[in-house]
Amino acid sequence: MCLLGVPASPHPAVAAMHLILNRRQLAGSVIGGIKETQEMLDFCGKKKIVSDVEVIPIQKIDAAYERMLKSDVRYRFVIDLSSL
Repeated sequence: MCLLGVPASPHPAVAAMHLILNRRQLAGSVIGGIKETQEMLDFCGKKKIVSDVEVIPIQKIDAAYERMLKSDVRYRFVIDLSSL
């Protein structure tokens, strides 16, 4: 069994003895694996879904960090690697 994301309350019951005696495994993930991530990216590409980001050059990483500490960030920072 693999739980992907956070299930709605109440959380599903887990029969521990069934897992142990049958040598079953229980795993969890917030984002899934590489395959699921690729499927999500492909879906977003087909549907033209984009994220809101603020692209910064590497030279402004310290300023971006300070802004983050001050909660002065509206979007996720993305570092432009061509600025290395």
